[in-house]
Amino acid sequence: MIHFRYHLISLAAVFVALGVGILLGGTAGHNWFSLGEKEVLANMSAKYDRALKSNQELKQQMNRLLVEVERNKEEVIHLMTLRYANDLQGSKVYVWQEENESIERITRLMQSVGIKVVPYREGRVPADSLLLVFANKTPDWLAQWPKTGRWLLVQQEPDSVIKQWALLESLQKLLSETREEREKS
Repeated sequence: MIHFRYHLISLAAVFVALGVGILLGGTAGHNWFSLGEKEVLANMSAKYDRALKSNQELKQQMNRLLVEVERNKEEVIHLMTLRYANDLQGSKVYVWQEENESIERITRLMQSVGIKVVPYREGRVPADSLLLVFANKTPDWLAQWPKTGRWLLVQQEPDSVIKQWALLESLQKLLSETREEREKS
């Protein structure tokens, strides 16, 4: 039989070996682990810095493009003004809008080409001009509009330069038709 003393000595040896292993592993492996950790952190930091720099460059490029788009928009509006100023200068357009509609942008555009914008009140028939109706659908009162009266339904305010140009083209066409009919009579 094995004496208790041998069990006790082997158990103590296991704990001493465990303690020595922890002590050596903690001190000897620490530098290696620390260097690997520092390398990973340095790589992540470098990637983060590159991402920040790329983000800043993209912001600058986007700001340059926005400035260029605004400049091009102004040039197109200037071209529209030159294109339609002679035909539309001094014209009068009555405007009716639903309560929730905003037409500030299109009013400025029409005024820039020389169109006088007059708010329309139901019941008054503008014989000398045409009526722009800003609404989602044709209002009921427009069914009683005289057959000789010209009007144009605009369901939403033109948000792009192309749509604004198309609206001015339609206005020019309707106003010239109105003038021709007046000259014939």
